[in-house]
Formats: sequence, structure tokens, C-alpha cells
Amino acid sequence: MTATGGSADPVRVDAARSMRLATPADLADVVGTLVEAFDQDPVWSWAFPDQEARAAQHAVVFRMTVTHAIANDAVWLTSGCGAVVTAFGPGINEMSDADAERFSSVLGDLLGDHADAVNGLFERFEHARPVDTPHLYVSMLGTRNRARGHGIGMALLAHVVEQADAQGIGTFLESSNGANDHRYESAGFRVHGSIPVAPGRPAVNTMWRGPARSN
Repeated sequence: MTATGGSADPVRVDAARSMRLATPADLADVVGTLVEAFDQDPVWSWAFPDQEARAAQHAVVFRMTVTHAIANDAVWLTSGCGAVVTAFGPGINEMSDADAERFSSVLGDLLGDHADAVNGLFERFEHARPVDTPHLYVSMLGTRNRARGHGIGMALLAHVVEQADAQGIGTFLESSNGANDHRYESAGFRVHGSIPVAPGRPAVNTMWRGPARSN
């Protein structure tokens, strides 16, 4: 998703200039962007199948991750939260210990009998993450509908990956929407493995990008 033609896309240029770490004051806006971005995602819509309740349910779960991520300088965003990335460094989990401990019960309250299947999927995600290789873990990348089509999500991802390159470590992510795999491949990621979701549902590809080597 890169701009083409003789002049730069002004939206992407503005996004590149405005990239910064999120602060606690950005929490609601970051969660709002992710809720909008993942509403029709193949995996997240399967996990939270009630269309009317989905936005509120997603907000509960995303807030748990984003709160912890902001506290650990692990959320990057562009102007107006047009695009956001949560990217956790080595040794940092997606949630605080307290939220991780209560996560299963939160899913139970939100999803009832479907919670066990969803919790099992999240456990498979956790087990798929590399254990012995230090890396940056991009857990979520989302773009507002109004900001789509300008490449700002991939530009923000590239900015975040530069942080991993500077540390000499790789970058890992799960592609919850297979339609985006080619975008990640164009950014240097390669399929690392796959995670089964549910019978009849496409598996989720995990993707890995090694650190860029300077000459």
C-alpha cells in the first residue's frame, strides 16, 4: 500500500510526520481505532459473532491490551489515530499479569459458551510466538476507515520495524486476515507457521521478518 505517481500522497506525508508513541491520554482513541479496524476481521468477527454487541466487546478486550501497551511504550500512532500499532518488545507480555489472570473470566462474561473456543484460540496464538528468539511482537495493526487507501498503516508498521532493526532483532506478527499477507510480504515478512482457528475457518498465518543488516 504505497503511493504511486509523481507527487507524494499528502495524507501519508502527514502521517509520517506525526508518528509518535501513545500516551495514557490517547487510550480511548487508540481503542476506538482498533474497534473500527477489526469489526469485520475474519478472526475477530468469528471470536465475537454478535454484530450488535461486537464493538463493545472488542473495546473491553482491546482496552486490556492497549492500557498495558501504553504503559510499556508499545503503542505507535499517526495523526488523529488514523493508524495504530501495538508492538511489544522482548520480555513484555500483551497484558498485565492481573488482566491476563482474569482474561478467561472476562471472555466468559462476554461470550458465554463460545468463550472456551475463543480462549483456546488465544492460547494457540500465545504458544505460536517464538520463545527463544528475542523479537518485536506486533500484536495489532489497525487503520480507521477514513484513513484507508493511503498506505499509512504499512508506513507506521515500517516505522515500528525500524525500531526492531535498530536493536538487531526480528519482528513477529499474526495475520488475522489472509488478504493482508501480501502487504506484509512486501514489507519483508515471510510466512513462519500457521494457527488453526476453528473447523471450516482459514488458518491464521504467523509471519516473521529478520532484522535488516547494514552494509
